[in-house]
Amino acid sequence: MHIVVFGAGSLGCALGGLLATKHGVSLVGRKPIVDAVSKRGLRVVGDQTLTVWPSAAETVDNVDSPELLIVTTKAYDTREAVRLCRSVISSSTMVLTLQNGLGNLEILRKWRGKKAFGGSTTVGATFASPGVVRLSGIGRTIIGSDMDPAGAAIISSAFSESGLPSSVSRNIQSEIWAKAIVNACINPISAVLRVPNGRLLDSRAIADLMSHVARECEAVARASGIRLSSRSIYPRVRAVVSDTAENVSSMLQDIERGRRTEIRQINGEICKAGEAMGIPTPLNKSLVAMVEELEKQTAQEKG
Repeated sequence: MHIVVFGAGSLGCALGGLLATKHGVSLVGRKPIVDAVSKRGLRVVGDQTLTVWPSAAETVDNVDSPELLIVTTKAYDTREAVRLCRSVISSSTMVLTLQNGLGNLEILRKWRGKKAFGGSTTVGATFASPGVVRLSGIGRTIIGSDMDPAGAAIISSAFSESGLPSSVSRNIQSEIWAKAIVNACINPISAVLRVPNGRLLDSRAIADLMSHVARECEAVARASGIRLSSRSIYPRVRAVVSDTAENVSSMLQDIERGRRTEIRQINGEICKAGEAMGIPTPLNKSLVAMVEELEKQTAQEKG
């Protein structure tokens, strides 16, 4: 299968690197990553280290039409990704989102209909340097089969045979929302406190705050018609914090680098859905306000 990964950040490179062991992969990303991969290959460092040689480019202009396009950009770039990728797909190309936040699948389905697939992954990855990505965990990837079960099975099989355990789910919105709720609890609080994930459980007050944020998000999800797979997401929040204790969340990394965060696509989308359903979201609104202010401050400092 020919696969294009659009958004060759740490997650995109981790996925692309493993998929390249069994499939033809093209990475589309920023110049430092593209140059490093083109010159030295892509190294994936985990329990074992492997070097693969996917093609890499800054644009899709000279990329062959893929059977599968995986979008791994920041959630606020999804519409731009659609605009840029229109020229590279064929009528049969499947498009998969494995992004953070809410609303990505809806954007892709307006473009590709049933050829757009929602997904959720717990692959943990960070850059050691351009062209070298470090895996902190393979986890599991879930592909939505709600509109095209056969297509979802093909994608899932491609992942599994490449060392990325995968399964399909007809209730993919539940998986997407559950991941968004976990991120809504961990990412902004770690960014505001500027601490690694594991520190969030050191304080009873902060642990209680995450629990209250989770319940607020769950109320919005259920009012929006989302069938969550468990009554409470908070045990999953605690498990993720423990499993990623040494990790610095992507939101905190963005704050430290003076970059835009995904706060609006995570907590902000939960606030928007809550408003539409008449569900109060004061905690999520507070987190959005605090992270937005941090964005402004660090952008000024870096600028």
